[in-house]
Amino acid sequence: MAVHPVRSARRSELLLLLAVLLWSTTFAVMKESLGSISPALLVLIRFAIAAAVVYVLFRSRIEFTWPNLLKGLAIGIPEYLGFMLQVTGLTMTTASKNAFITGLCVVVAPVLSFLFLREKRSWKVALALILAVNGLWIISFGFTIRVGSMGMGDFLTLLSALAFGVQVFMIHLFSHRDSFYATTFFQLLAVATCSLAYALVTKQTLAVNPVSWPSLLYLAIFTTVITLLLQNRFQHDVTVAQASVIYSLEPVFATLLAVLFIGEQMGPAVLVGGVLLFTASAIS
Repeated sequence: MAVHPVRSARRSELLLLLAVLLWSTTFAVMKESLGSISPALLVLIRFAIAAAVVYVLFRSRIEFTWPNLLKGLAIGIPEYLGFMLQVTGLTMTTASKNAFITGLCVVVAPVLSFLFLREKRSWKVALALILAVNGLWIISFGFTIRVGSMGMGDFLTLLSALAFGVQVFMIHLFSHRDSFYATTFFQLLAVATCSLAYALVTKQTLAVNPVSWPSLLYLAIFTTVITLLLQNRFQHDVTVAQASVIYSLEPVFATLLAVLFIGEQMGPAVLVGGVLLFTASAIS
């Protein structure tokens, strides 16, 4: 029996929300891990383990063909650039500005889909994007319009937002039900290979502190393998704009987890921004 299109879309939205919930745990784990491992090595090990896990579990469904390889590269390269630019930018700007500017990728992907795919826009989607951007702003900066001048860190973070926006667009363009296992594998392999090349060129040590392994395994399996399989399989069932609004909920989930598990306080700005983002997700 065929699944009703509306039910299928709702199911896909819920599973993408699950991916976002898992992603929201990444910040705290990575922040702790970076005390014992470099950013480049963290990305390398995380994605190398993830690629190996996907291959071992789904090798019978992974076809080594040029189209699959090129699809993986098209998704993986902008993802790698997004990660490295974001981390580098974070060392030169504030966490709040880094979070907000990165969140602007929710606008980049819908613009690309409109320009190149002629994906139809509705007033609901436009309103959802406006609410999402405002929600991200309030969470990052509070109830103010003053953010200061743009420095090099802000510029690099803006480039990372563009890269992540391109990644979301590429997933919608190239990842399909019949090949998403292969696409995910080659995507992971592309990020790991780029990270290895960077580490070798910059002569970084490849030795991993044993203390880092539990965090690396968690990041690789739960916030990389599971999330990217969900993203590559189910994003295509919704529009690029809807997916972007769903992804904008990541800082809200991250804050809620921080409140629940490490006792952080939730201020009024986070509450209002979170309500805006949830509203945007509901109407998109």
